[in-house]
Amino acid sequence: MRTLEEARSEMLAVIDPLGTAALPLVDAAGRLLAVDAAAVIDLPRFDNSAMDGYAVQAAEAGTGAKLQCIGEVPAGSEFDGELGDGQCARIFTGSPLPAGANAVVMQEDTRVDGSTVEITDGVKPFEHVRLRGEDVKAGECIGQAGMKLQAGQLQLLGAAGVAEVTVFRRPVIGVLATGDELCEPGTELGAGGIYESNRLALAALIRDAGAEPRVFPLVPDTMEATVDALKGAFAECDAVVTSGGVSVGEHDYVKSAFEQLGGSLEFWRVKIKPGKPFVFGRLGGKPLFGVPGNPVSAMVTFLVLVRPAILQMQGAADLDLPSHPGVLADPFANRGDRRHFMRVHADAAGNVYAAGLQASHAVGPFGKANGLVDVPPETSLAEGAPVKVLRFS
Repeated sequence: MRTLEEARSEMLAVIDPLGTAALPLVDAAGRLLAVDAAAVIDLPRFDNSAMDGYAVQAAEAGTGAKLQCIGEVPAGSEFDGELGDGQCARIFTGSPLPAGANAVVMQEDTRVDGSTVEITDGVKPFEHVRLRGEDVKAGECIGQAGMKLQAGQLQLLGAAGVAEVTVFRRPVIGVLATGDELCEPGTELGAGGIYESNRLALAALIRDAGAEPRVFPLVPDTMEATVDALKGAFAECDAVVTSGGVSVGEHDYVKSAFEQLGGSLEFWRVKIKPGKPFVFGRLGGKPLFGVPGNPVSAMVTFLVLVRPAILQMQGAADLDLPSHPGVLADPFANRGDRRHFMRVHADAAGNVYAAGLQASHAVGPFGKANGLVDVPPETSLAEGAPVKVLRFS
């Protein structure tokens, strides 16, 4: 049985990023950079005003000085000429600083009478001036390979003149669920039937990880149906996530069906709770991730094992769940010999509450949870203990 670290390391060692593609920046939200991106221009591109007011020579703009306004500089234009002694120019936020000026007096620090501007509060050199390149220099790296392009990164790249970026290809991940007892939500349940929901949850997590989920029909508990389903999914997808059928029951066919197709099973048990019967294998270089059928086990194994692998397929620099410190509002106890990823709700103040029943079948608490706390084997944590919360929402 692998430890979590061994299982994760073994998977990541054989998973490489997919190919790359050039994309217009407007289409690149949520994608991962494959190549560093550099600024095309300086930011700011020119010395400009940080205020609405008057461009001046600071040495002539002491308190009480009176200057002659010789023009104005609207945003998007430039001043024709140069300020001389005793002169100023009306200027607006973002407008280029006229030649001869080295400061801006805010309009509220002036009194205006026709073309005469009296300074009521003097300025120092370069006060209220944004200098060329003080934010970003042309040629500076402003996007590193492996970075996820979110709003802030897109704004920076666009402002710096980057129109196109090279990103990793978004993987297509097939999602299968096996079991004769499973029914689609909205259909009539027979005796012993249950509604299948793992595919919905897994597809959402796959999408959150930046990949494209492809959800396939439910798979009956037969060898033939399982072989056919796996064969079809691998033909269409870059990797496949299965739910259920990976344990040692007489109707668990995923492992044997995968091997019948020529797949190689690397391991199938991990020393965590919930989620011990987790399968990893490869078929033609494409990964199989077999998560347990119990809903909580499926979610937890996806978050701690499958998610990092899918991110690596996209060349991500950061493979870990986001985390933050918290303080337990409830006592936690793990009396077993496997580390237990307990479902929690962390509030805005950092208080961490148990989300309810911690059994692997209990979806009610998972619906209220927004994170996990990794509790070591045979460990009790008292109320008030500091913990790290692994966030998934």
